[in-house]
Amino acid sequence: MSFPSACCNTPPVRATYTPTGERQTIGGIECYVSGSKDAKRGLIINYDIFGMHANVVQLCDILGTSGYHVVLPDLLGSNALTEADLGKHGVFSAFCKHAGSWAANKDKYIAMQEYMKDSGVESVGIIGFCWGGKMVVAALAELDGLVGGAIVHPALIESGDMAKANAPLLVLPSKDEPDFTDEFATLEGKPFFAQCSMVRFDDMFHGFCGARGDWSVPEQAKRANDAIELLVQFFGSVTSQ
Repeated sequence: MSFPSACCNTPPVRATYTPTGERQTIGGIECYVSGSKDAKRGLIINYDIFGMHANVVQLCDILGTSGYHVVLPDLLGSNALTEADLGKHGVFSAFCKHAGSWAANKDKYIAMQEYMKDSGVESVGIIGFCWGGKMVVAALAELDGLVGGAIVHPALIESGDMAKANAPLLVLPSKDEPDFTDEFATLEGKPFFAQCSMVRFDDMFHGFCGARGDWSVPEQAKRANDAIELLVQFFGSVTSQ
């Protein structure tokens, strides 16, 4: 299990964005919440290794305008990685074993699900970027009540991970991720396979839709918007209105 080399060596973009949502504490976790609090459809967002980057906050706001109650938990807090950590194999290995492990984050996901339920949300989907993709496939395997998940330029995906999913999965790899054809094919026996989809962004790099995307570059902004459109379409098909 390893990160793509681009993940371990490419710094985040220094982006600025004025959020339209709000910060609040949920289950003891600092979160960014966006969209309509009256929405019956909800999305839990798992950021990449760089934490609460402006790009992922902006993405939450975009999804919020599409009719979702969106919550972005600060899962890593002070354990988010930084530019200074790039290229340090030991740091990334320790991250996977500790702060970035499913064991360290499972209860946080459950807390977000409980928040959604208490808020009146009837169907909840999850999205993960980079390392967050690993968390999403684990959540789809172990947690009840999730209607689907999407993994965007995912890292750490191992053979057999997708086969454990118990809800529809959208896979959006970049050119820096492995060929997931065989792994995705393990979903074919699932009753929900018709709702699963994989679209490769082979003209984009790892992180283009997260902290490494420079959305002031028109080509990158367009492809990020293409990915967001696929997310909206997917969750529109698996969540109730």
